[in-house]
Amino acid sequence: MSMPTLPSSKQTPPAGGRGSGRRVRILIVDGDAHAAGAVADILRAEDWDVAWAHTGAAALERVRLEGVDAVVADMRLPDMDGPALCRALREHSEMAAIPIVALSTSGQVADRVAALRAGASDFLVKPPDAVELVARLQAALDLQRGRSGTIVAVLGAKGGVGASILAANLALALRQQTHATVALADLAQTCCLDVLLNLQARLGVTDLLARAEELEPGDLETILTPHASGVEALLPGAEGSGVLAPEQARKALLALRRARDLTVVDVSPWPREVLAATIELADRLLIVLTPEITGLREATRLVQEAGQLGLARERMMLVLNRFPLRGGLQRRDVEGAVGLPVSVEIPNDVSLITYSTNRGVPLVSSHPRSRVARSIATAARSIAQAAGPR
Repeated sequence: MSMPTLPSSKQTPPAGGRGSGRRVRILIVDGDAHAAGAVADILRAEDWDVAWAHTGAAALERVRLEGVDAVVADMRLPDMDGPALCRALREHSEMAAIPIVALSTSGQVADRVAALRAGASDFLVKPPDAVELVARLQAALDLQRGRSGTIVAVLGAKGGVGASILAANLALALRQQTHATVALADLAQTCCLDVLLNLQARLGVTDLLARAEELEPGDLETILTPHASGVEALLPGAEGSGVLAPEQARKALLALRRARDLTVVDVSPWPREVLAATIELADRLLIVLTPEITGLREATRLVQEAGQLGLARERMMLVLNRFPLRGGLQRRDVEGAVGLPVSVEIPNDVSLITYSTNRGVPLVSSHPRSRVARSIATAARSIAQAAGPR
């Protein structure tokens, strides 16, 4: 469904917001385009990504499909009143925790109480003071982040660079280091995480999608496949899942982010729409490549596209796998070509990787003192520290 374009006197910035990583996405719900544009200018000054819905129905559809971070809603809409919109948002589990700031031209106590009882997080009189609106939104977002999990996307610059192996081992390393709840989602075209972990899924991503609207956190335990490490895997399922639509990928990841502390996602460069949906929700992106010239162009393109989607460069980690490699590129050449510093080097150990893959036992468990395992543990520590205590 196409959405109206928000009028604005300012250009939306192309990159991430003030060191926050993924840009905060705010949905303005107001039937008055001029009033919505004024609020949008305030929010864009904070380098927040802004969208507009002119009716309550359009707002519900946009939140359901795009997973916005917060809603700023007028209490008088063309198709419903503001409290009705608040109640509708709170009735769906995937929208229930989204901060809602209600705006009204009325400052009457009865109107404030009606909005707050319907589920609004805060209430301001229109037109809102810019400083106060930003402060109220930031406080609500900070509180929400304390209840929201972290999504880590692992992406290979091309096939065969070891991204799936890294994703599986990274999930186990995060579990070992943090003792947090860790999910591992297989959204890659290769769908090989079940082999790498020696797991057989009874239920999978298609079952999650079928129940996502009314899913409760405890329900995930029947859909995710448990691993002996404590990591829970979202696998394609017994019948396979095929290629997910972008909306399906987004819905699955939102469900995992609500219910688990950390979610590691194995994702492919193609189809691009699914990748974009994943990056838009990711708090950190690991781009995996080897010291070969064939992957440099695609890695460079992926860094650029992630930036255009709102992910700050400091939230991107360039992982140089199988390094050093005889006859391969030097680290400085890779960094110069991609335009991003290498965060982690993983040594070339073909025999260990082959042994681990064939046994279905991740090497961080079977060979924790190996150089490969220690490198992956370093990446996990960096991610865990950024995510904060759990």
